[in-house]
Amino acid sequence: MLNHRFALILSIFLTAPLTGIAHAEVAGITEGTQLTREAAAKVPNISTQDLRREIEKNPEPVLIDIRMPDEIQSMGGAIKAPQNVNIPRGWLEFRVTRHAQNKNTPIVVYCGGNIRSILAAHTLQQMGYTNVKNYPDGFMGWKRQGLPIE
Repeated sequence: MLNHRFALILSIFLTAPLTGIAHAEVAGITEGTQLTREAAAKVPNISTQDLRREIEKNPEPVLIDIRMPDEIQSMGGAIKAPQNVNIPRGWLEFRVTRHAQNKNTPIVVYCGGNIRSILAAHTLQQMGYTNVKNYPDGFMGWKRQGLPIE
């Protein structure tokens, strides 16, 4: 019950900026929703079908789950794939080179439901990575489809 409540509260907190519940316009400040729209115009998405194919056939891509460890636990796990690594969003810029040492390494970024992953993928592009994709269905979409989780 506690995990369910935590997931619900987290869901409300994370979706609030996108739904207009908890934001205020501030002159001279670009809001998160605008940054997200700008990033979405620059970062390609990968479908669930294409991601499944990549996981099964290609060991090269790095699949980065940017959720916090307690989010992973409360949401019921992560995408089951040997290429999957957890790098929380706040540590991405500092830890990604442990897993992607070549700027052309294929990288797919996901979170729970496409709130932070697009921004993280854009950050990787800004860092110089050239083959970055966003998985917009996120873990929750993967899980809803009954695909392998761990």
